[in-house]
Amino acid sequence: MLLPTTRRGELPLRAKREAMELYATGFNAWNQLIFEPTTTDHDSDGDDSEPLDIYSYTKVLGAQEISPPEAHLAFTVVYRDGTPWVAGSSAKKCAPLDNDPRGNLNSLHAISADGTVLAIQETTSGDDVTQTLVGYPSVTDWKLDNDRRQWPLTSPVRQIAAYRIGFVLLHEDQDSPVSTLGEARFQDCLGRDVDDSNPIDQPCPVSSLSDLGDPIKKVTANGYNLAALTEGGAVYMWGTQVAGGPDLYYPFPEIEGIPNYIEVDGEKDIMDVALGDNHGIALTTDGCVYVIGDNTNGQLGLGTDFTGVAESWTKVDFKAPPGWEILGVEAGPKSSFILTAKIPQH
Repeated sequence: MLLPTTRRGELPLRAKREAMELYATGFNAWNQLIFEPTTTDHDSDGDDSEPLDIYSYTKVLGAQEISPPEAHLAFTVVYRDGTPWVAGSSAKKCAPLDNDPRGNLNSLHAISADGTVLAIQETTSGDDVTQTLVGYPSVTDWKLDNDRRQWPLTSPVRQIAAYRIGFVLLHEDQDSPVSTLGEARFQDCLGRDVDDSNPIDQPCPVSSLSDLGDPIKKVTANGYNLAALTEGGAVYMWGTQVAGGPDLYYPFPEIEGIPNYIEVDGEKDIMDVALGDNHGIALTTDGCVYVIGDNTNGQLGLGTDFTGVAESWTKVDFKAPPGWEILGVEAGPKSSFILTAKIPQH
């Protein structure tokens, strides 16, 4: 889910709600989906046992304002009423973060599965705000501002998403709305040509997304899969399948190194979309949630009776409570999320 923010966790005035709820499903070995233990019975049976995975969408957090989650394999970060909260390996229980003195988590950033960080550094002079893109080889270097690499930006960045060994950026300038950077081993993840003017390890535009005639409003990535969502509700995907990798199932065998349009349930318009390592989740404009891919850890939220994989987009039996609506969806490597809000009463 993408809400237009200037800082992570801040919702624009038009998005502020009376109440919001976050539902989660999937891999939970480090309690990375449990923000409020009293709201779910998926904790471990004892102090020495491993927490249980969640196989259907379960309410894990409620507040007046909840940001779209930033989900990693072992931990998840959300902003609850403006305060960052973490669940998972970095804390036994969810608690406000107290080890982020530079406020890194509040900046626009993404952390790839190999530990590298890409972030936006803003400099203010009067009414002018200048963005610089900065990269760090590890979260520790990011925290200490060590060993950084930086690139000037000609167009402001609205969003950064990480795949396993690189990043995709969404820019304000719709003439070149999407750029990527990564590694030579997985060039198809870039979705663009590589030459001296467009090197692999620098953010360069994905040219095929520049002339769609439909503005890009969100990018999403995980594993070796990347996608862009347009204002008109179309999804364009690209990436690669890694032979002999640790992943048992690849949900998008037809995608390649060039962004291509994908259909969800007969060309339905898409309101929101998110990708995991080997699964996807989409919210259609008619308020339905669809999933595809691996369900080994319950990341599709189809219940304990569904095993294996969903080889096509499958509708989830999820309905927001009466008086509530679905705002968007998100995904971690092996998890999925649905964010809901109470409908304002006029």
